[in-house]
Amino acid sequence: MKRRSLIMILTLIMSTVSAQKGNEKTGALLWKISGNGLEQPSYVFGTQHFTLSTFLDSIECVKQAFASCEQMVGEVVINDVDTLATEVQKAEMMPQDTTLQMLLSAEDYRFVDEQLTAVCGVGLQSFGLLKPSVISLKFMSSLYERMFSQINTSEILDIWFQRQAVNKGIPVIGLETVQYQIKIVYEAKSLKQQAADLVSMLKNTDDLEIGLKTLNNLYHSADLKGLSEIFNEENLTELEARNKRWLEKLPAIMAEKPSFIAVGCLHLVGEEGILVGLEQLGYIVEPVIEICDGSP
Repeated sequence: MKRRSLIMILTLIMSTVSAQKGNEKTGALLWKISGNGLEQPSYVFGTQHFTLSTFLDSIECVKQAFASCEQMVGEVVINDVDTLATEVQKAEMMPQDTTLQMLLSAEDYRFVDEQLTAVCGVGLQSFGLLKPSVISLKFMSSLYERMFSQINTSEILDIWFQRQAVNKGIPVIGLETVQYQIKIVYEAKSLKQQAADLVSMLKNTDDLEIGLKTLNNLYHSADLKGLSEIFNEENLTELEARNKRWLEKLPAIMAEKPSFIAVGCLHLVGEEGILVGLEQLGYIVEPVIEICDGSP
């Protein structure tokens, strides 16, 4: 299965480094987790699903922290996505008795067709019977690649870490199943709502571009607080529910082996993020922001 499908799944689920402010976790993308009975520390790294692995060259400690760990933890295991490619592709398709013409007015259909052609190079006919949510993700991906032309999906951070783990011969653990991510990406909203969201997004492309640039800048600045403020309550509610389930799994995972945990950066932010959650469970959670001396 093309790696782009994984990026699409990861994307929706959606500068000066400063220090922590009270219990606020910000100012770093890499965090050391120790104490609470751990014999060796684990690390949590916040990814941005369109950022290339070359970005790690600007964060000295990440590769050292990765090398010190004996297993890698991600949101979902890439090999599972490849294995279940047919299931993913099936979830992307609309029911046989539904078409985009049924979900969109004639005016909206023409508008969406024009916008897709302008950004993706092809119109609605080329998207076949894909669900509107899938078309939205493909549009966003194409827009991002047009804005940041250096994007190479084979070098995306989430993929890079798992490839390195395989090359290193260490286990890769997924916090969620592919089936679960299929559900939240492709089945959480009705087809009618997906179509309305697609039209709304295309009518606000300028705002989307600004948002993508802002997201990119905040991430490269390690401004986790800023990232938390640009997402709406609906998205954060779903993130918080996922974080809670992950926090039930992570203690046993880290107790088994020192782990490198790479998940979307929004899962790190706020009082309901996994960093504060781990601290509340009794772990010492420290930002790794200094230049490494060989022992992160």
